[in-house]
Amino acid sequence: MVDHLNESVLRCCKLPRCLCFLLLLVILMALLVALVIFAVRANSKHCTDGLQAEQECQKRTRYVQHQLTQAQEVLHKMEIQAATCNQTVVTLRDSLKMEQAQVAELQGEVKILKQKLEDTLAEVQRLRRGSEASAENNSSSCSSVLFAVVVVVVLEALLI
Repeated sequence: MVDHLNESVLRCCKLPRCLCFLLLLVILMALLVALVIFAVRANSKHCTDGLQAEQECQKRTRYVQHQLTQAQEVLHKMEIQAATCNQTVVTLRDSLKMEQAQVAELQGEVKILKQKLEDTLAEVQRLRRGSEASAENNSSSCSSVLFAVVVVVVLEALLI
């Protein structure tokens, strides 16, 4: 009886082993079929086209990002140049204001010097007129003195 029981237990155990083996085989076949279906779909025209489109999109994205980076660098350089130009304009305006102030000061000095020159010329004219009047008086005095000297010389010559 023990042998019979052992034999029936062994049959029971063998049956589930076969069943487990068959179940495992079915699962492996299902996985294999799923893998084949996935491989077929992955290599299908739509999938490869989609992959190529994605790669092209990534390539274009990198290109556009590169262009954007270059544009940002150029923009940054231009902003620096603009800031430099603005600073130069401010400096030139300040310099121009200083020059204009100096020109105004020099124009004031020129005006003062012109006035002094006009005053000096007027004084020279006044002195010249006074000198001419004095010379006329002196020349008539001189001529009177000269006449007196000539008369005296002539009288002395006659008396001699």
